[in-house]
Amino acid sequence: PWNRTDGPGVSLAVSIDGTTVSRQVGMADLEQGRPIDDGTVFHAASLSKQFTAFAILLLERDGRLSIEDPLARHLPEAAHLGPITLRQLLNHTSGLREQGSLLAAAGWRREDLVTDQQVLQMLLAQRRGNFPPGTAYQYSNSGYSLLAEVVRRVSGQSLQAFCQQRIFDPLGMRRTRFQDSLAALLPGRAQSYGPTASGHVRMPLNYAVAGPTGLKTTAEDLLRWAHNFTQPVVGDAALMARMREQGQVAGLAPGFYALGQERHPYRGLDTWSHGGRDAGFRSFLLRIPAADFAVAVLSNAAEVDAAALAYGVADRVLADHPQWQPATRAKSRPSRRQLRAYAGDYELFPALIFSITTDGRQLYFHTGQGSEPTALPAPSATEFELDPSSNLALVFEADDSKPASALGYRIGLNGTLTAPRIQLQPFQPDPQRWPELTGRYDSAELQTSYWLQIDAGQLVARHPRRPPIRLRPYQADTFAGSDGALQKVVFQRDAAGEVTGLRLDCPLAEGIEFVRNEP
Repeated sequence: PWNRTDGPGVSLAVSIDGTTVSRQVGMADLEQGRPIDDGTVFHAASLSKQFTAFAILLLERDGRLSIEDPLARHLPEAAHLGPITLRQLLNHTSGLREQGSLLAAAGWRREDLVTDQQVLQMLLAQRRGNFPPGTAYQYSNSGYSLLAEVVRRVSGQSLQAFCQQRIFDPLGMRRTRFQDSLAALLPGRAQSYGPTASGHVRMPLNYAVAGPTGLKTTAEDLLRWAHNFTQPVVGDAALMARMREQGQVAGLAPGFYALGQERHPYRGLDTWSHGGRDAGFRSFLLRIPAADFAVAVLSNAAEVDAAALAYGVADRVLADHPQWQPATRAKSRPSRRQLRAYAGDYELFPALIFSITTDGRQLYFHTGQGSEPTALPAPSATEFELDPSSNLALVFEADDSKPASALGYRIGLNGTLTAPRIQLQPFQPDPQRWPELTGRYDSAELQTSYWLQIDAGQLVARHPRRPPIRLRPYQADTFAGSDGALQKVVFQRDAAGEVTGLRLDCPLAEGIEFVRNEP
């Protein structure tokens, strides 16, 4: 569907046994009528993280730091964020709030300019995190922004300059760089697009942030990078082993994440991968070392599933590999007891609640916002199809002896998010009391304010830089926002019952305090 002249497309490169082939389809720039070719430069989004991690390891090999160092050793002004180590930043166990959610809550819009300095200032303004460092895993871009700043402080170079000198140039990645300034010229860059009913529209991306994102590259350059893992030109065997060290939460076995890469078994083989998505850009790099195989997928179309394309190529190319195992799926059906164990309410993100019910024969899904329950087909006793066209599914543990403690929200081959079970209390909204909640609410951590007002019988939050956000009550003093900037709002009261402030929970950024002023 991407081999066309009136839509964005895909650049794909494959390496097997040292031989590389690539193919490009679609348009890099619809306005200029420029097709994608092997030199087209794409924004790689979160694929950037493994390069930032590698830069940190190069500095460790140089003797300039250790990944066991406390962050405060290199960024003294971050000491108040807690006893966070560089390793915890690398493996998403630091507990830092997610920078994207913080910026959105502070009033930034998708099309706004975002710089490294703005992100750093926002992160340093935080006074608490989501959890104590080292006690949980939670994906966060914030850690990699701080790691990029560590590279700058320790090396005396920007992340872009350091990686250009130490990684990109030695590997011959001539079309690759970190974009840390929107003024930088990037010949051959692809534009970003999203789908509409009649075609595509531009999805502007104005990041000048390097570390968690910001890498601009080509599919063939990514294969040069992939080859370096098995035949190192930059680094050595010890450094590559360091890159494979999977993160660990206290008291638990090592997880799947390892310094900007994910380790997963697939068809009998170990795979190392990572994807990325920003605006309309999609990326995925998949390595299967035992098969001497790598595939890089880059796209400027928001509807492309880059992970599915990458694994689809692996399925075709490696079908005859001696260790390759055919896909299997359990055929069993869920029992009534299992269905009862699965039924309940689960919170994927703050105030985003999946309500699962059963009639004893099948499961039904709805989001609790006036939506009609949808029957969920069950390919197996633990798997339920939410949207087969997008390969979205809900998965449960097989144990039916007690109610499920969580469900897994599986996003195709991109991974699975965990939604813990919650207990909602019986609740009846009381609009007569909503005037108690109006006023100006100020956040020192976000350096911003919201004005809460009653508008046409609805509680609404207003901000100078965002459209009005409708607040929908679903528990006592607890509201869900119509915009992710204010995803979940919980009002705080003193001993006399007076509203003194609110607590804001956003995706991967929780417990942000606002103080009420001007009732």
